[in-house]
Amino acid sequence: MTPRGLHKLFLCCPYSVTFAGALLLFLCVPSRAQDEPKMVITEDCQAFDISSNNVIVFAVPRLKRVKNLILERDDISIATGRGQIRHIVEADKFMPIPPPAGYIVNSLAWSPDGQRIAVNMTLQQPPPGFEAGAPKKKSKDKDREEEDQTGNEPVHSAEGGKAVALLDAEGREIHVAGLKSRFLESAGNATWLADGSNVVYLTGEPGQIVRVRPSDGNSTTLFEGQGFDAVVWDASRNRAFAIGEGLNIRRGRALLELDLVRETVRQVATVENYAGSLSLSPSGRKIAFFEDGDTIEVIDTANPANPAHMRAGFGVFQWSRDELRVLLKRGPADRSNILLWVGLYDGSFTPALHGLAYRDFKIAPDHASLAITEPGKRVLKLYPLP
Repeated sequence: MTPRGLHKLFLCCPYSVTFAGALLLFLCVPSRAQDEPKMVITEDCQAFDISSNNVIVFAVPRLKRVKNLILERDDISIATGRGQIRHIVEADKFMPIPPPAGYIVNSLAWSPDGQRIAVNMTLQQPPPGFEAGAPKKKSKDKDREEEDQTGNEPVHSAEGGKAVALLDAEGREIHVAGLKSRFLESAGNATWLADGSNVVYLTGEPGQIVRVRPSDGNSTTLFEGQGFDAVVWDASRNRAFAIGEGLNIRRGRALLELDLVRETVRQVATVENYAGSLSLSPSGRKIAFFEDGDTIEVIDTANPANPAHMRAGFGVFQWSRDELRVLLKRGPADRSNILLWVGLYDGSFTPALHGLAYRDFKIAPDHASLAITEPGKRVLKLYPLP
């Protein structure tokens, strides 16, 4: 039916308004395949990562009360397709009680071959002087204690530090030979290198890079004495890019290329200002970051002397396949907001997924899919990228 025919139908039969409007909408707004998710994970996915073979690993928080202590202990699962979800870490088996202890998964990282996982987490231990079941005088620190809704006994928050656990794709722990502790402690932002045998992670502030081989426990602090303000891994190429002290006579801050196997450093460009969100393009030839609260600076390693600049508003972003755009979520990383495709060279702004707000997002390594988590209960949805 033509639009003129619909108009006549509306004039002759007022009861057909709903039908005519719906039909007109159907004719004028074509269906788009990318609007339908390829996969939905209805769990509360607080951290996730996508492997090179499009397997999703995700962590789901589980709270456990031990007498008057509240602990978080997260389950970890993998999803290989729609409805194909398998639990690989069950909290009660991974960290049995007693003694009372917990862990919060902050981030997950697949190895380049999709066979191993680095779990970056925060360990939880009882506060000093805590005894399970023993009443304790209520503290004035509301972040440490709160009244139990069922009585006057205080509920205590656990304390702890950063650590890294290493797993295979079946959830079996990979222990570091000779390490006295169960996990890599005081460690974060860990990832496996391309050989699947070595792990690199950051420790300290500013961050120092440590490389460890779990099979024999061989551990080396790389670039001894040099700390970095920010590091982005390029694990499949056994390298990283970092913001740190420059190598030339001027010193100052610079963008550095780090070979994580040969332990060599190359200065790519000087950096006048760095505000955050260091990111590497799919080809590994471009690096972008916020030089201030509004402007993204893009450095092409083939022509570092002429960086591009784009005013976009501060946030976190990832690259498009063609490296001409980035997908940006404005604001703090832990706050929900809309996603925008930002043209780095043409100044364009295009809302993604109908301009709805999302908590977190990640573009798959093959750039064929976009995963998002929704605000509130962080349901994960995987959409095709056109």
